[in-house]
Amino acid sequence: MHMEKCRCGRDAVAYLHYSCQHMCAAHFIRMFDKRFRKTVRQFSMLKKGDRVAVGLSGGKDSCVLLHSLAELKKDLPFELVAITIDEGIAGYRSRTLRIARRECERLGVEHVVHRFEDEAGKTLDRLVKRKDSALPCTQCGVLRRYMLNKGAREADANKLATGHNLDDVAQTVLMNIMRNEPSRLARFNEPLVKSGRFVRRIRPLMLTPEKENAIYAMLKGIELERVECPYAHTAFRSHVRKMLNGSEETYPGTKFKVVNSFLEIEGALRSRYAKGAAVAECGTCGEPCSKGQCMFCRIVR
Repeated sequence: MHMEKCRCGRDAVAYLHYSCQHMCAAHFIRMFDKRFRKTVRQFSMLKKGDRVAVGLSGGKDSCVLLHSLAELKKDLPFELVAITIDEGIAGYRSRTLRIARRECERLGVEHVVHRFEDEAGKTLDRLVKRKDSALPCTQCGVLRRYMLNKGAREADANKLATGHNLDDVAQTVLMNIMRNEPSRLARFNEPLVKSGRFVRRIRPLMLTPEKENAIYAMLKGIELERVECPYAHTAFRSHVRKMLNGSEETYPGTKFKVVNSFLEIEGALRSRYAKGAAVAECGTCGEPCSKGQCMFCRIVR
């Protein structure tokens, strides 16, 4: 069987179809780390002395993020704490939670777990059984964002790092265009939010394709739990993911083009929607929201 070669002559472990490159393990890891650090610099995500909370699900993206930040920490002194949100999905979260705990122990990172049941009084499984419930992914997204922000603030973090990759960002851009919600894109990097109760979100993997996170995880010996959330098929994102993956297969580089196009117009979107970005406090829980009552309270109260 013919084995493709890296430019250095060693056996290739990855093929980057968008740049037509075969890479060995050493060159792939070097490329991956270089792009990670470049993304952090390009968007001014981190500085010396930051305390960064990592949203750690135990999946490949968040584990790769944790490892990459731990490596960067050797050259740029900052603090790390990992936060895992346990939604209470039977047969799913317990498996990835085990990996999250192990990776934190491996890297010596503080690990905190917050549960839907403690914060909302119900697991996600129980929430979605209500007759008036919204789609599972909608409820989960609202609760997770709320709890990650609150958890990061309680951990005295000034940055909240999430494992969103290139695929996630490209999907988000297309979803908001298809829903005719450009104002949501204007808030993607939270430039409009002016509240001391919001912890700034950063996405150091936003220019890294999902498949490359998986390759990096395997090369770094990070355990991969190949289990999909049982509610994932109900999401609009699932439809957009399939559409985008099909385009990427036919036209390599599509995902990069979608994200780079968004970054080109992000400033204009921010200016256009800045006036409507006032932040209020939820009349029920006191957390920041756009007006009246936050989505978390609308779902669980």
